Amino acid sequence: MDLDTLIATHRRPLERHLRRRVGDPSLAEDLAQEVFLRAWLHAPAGLTDPRLRAWLYRVATNVAIDALRARAGRVGGIASDGALLDALERAAAPEAEDHDERLAIETALAQLPARERALVTLQFAGYGPTDAARLLQTTPEAARKRLARARERFRRAYAATAPATRPLVLLLVRDEDPAPYERWLGGAELRVQRVADGQAAARQLATAHALVLTGADEDVHPALYGQQIRSARAGSLDGDRADAAILRDALAGGLPVLGICRGHQLLNVLHGGTLHQDLGSEGATERPELHADRRMHAVATGGDSLTRRIVGPRASVPSLHHQAIDRLGAGLRVTARSADGIVEGVEDPRHPFAVGVQWHAELPEAGISGRRVRDALADAALRHAAAEPPAVAA
Repeated sequence: MDLDTLIATHRRPLERHLRRRVGDPSLAEDLAQEVFLRAWLHAPAGLTDPRLRAWLYRVATNVAIDALRARAGRVGGIASDGALLDALERAAAPEAEDHDERLAIETALAQLPARERALVTLQFAGYGPTDAARLLQTTPEAARKRLARARERFRRAYAATAPATRPLVLLLVRDEDPAPYERWLGGAELRVQRVADGQAAARQLATAHALVLTGADEDVHPALYGQQIRSARAGSLDGDRADAAILRDALAGGLPVLGICRGHQLLNVLHGGTLHQDLGSEGATERPELHADRRMHAVATGGDSLTRRIVGPRASVPSLHHQAIDRLGAGLRVTARSADGIVEGVEDPRHPFAVGVQWHAELPEAGISGRRVRDALADAALRHAAAEPPAVAA
């Protein structure tokens, strides 16, 4: 494509894109010319129109950030902090899994007001409320609230922009084989994506429709719930803290959440609860073998709970664990127990769908009970994808 055709095709949308970032129409026009010059000199040959557009928008975003960095003092009410602007630069072109998703993310970000766009991109780059507070010159608590509003506005913009596809479920895996979970979720025609390490997790949460936390061979580190290691097979405390942060962000954003085995336990710990570090040695049950080796046993669900509506009053389920919930976390309710009194299900009634099951719903042995849990999650993911989520109580 020659330079004149390139400019005629892309000038107006590119200038709008730049104006949203720099807040100055004249500067945006100048920067657009620089982008077109770079494209003419350096754009990869043979790009399709959509890929050329994505390349142009990536260059334009970087050019805009360079222009903001060059300004002294404050620009458009946003402090010129080198570290924060570096974060924006790293987040300017998210490493999305495919071209269409990347375009949808960039388009959704472009629809946000400048400060909200900065907050969301900072979060995509792994920065939290403390950094947002520096950006806005306010308290971390106020920044946290503004970040939540910005994230929700982005979610709505992304939902309206992204191509219509099957709901996306994130799989937070520690050390278990993800394949059984992927097959299980795929049976409900869900797209499944493993949660990435590091900065990509925040971007994944913003574009997903549900989160599943799997079981694990390693236990939740007791330090996470204020205890010393007695009989737990503890893994990485830093890894557990990172998983808890992802779960916290998912719940704060109203994302449907399902915790299985360790995920169920982590949901309780995040709410301030504790765990029996070993069922047998701590006397939590006289029959710890009932919960090991994928043995089938009965659970009874309670009251007017979501879990009861999903699986019915009783279910036969497979278990594979040596730990369980001890003190219940604040705001959670017990929704299922085994015959020996072990907590087999919890949920947060303040949340649209925040469910934990101690048993392994993904295993073939779980049969119809496992399929019902999966299908209930799929329905919640569809609702989250199609409509504004209900408000989550504070």
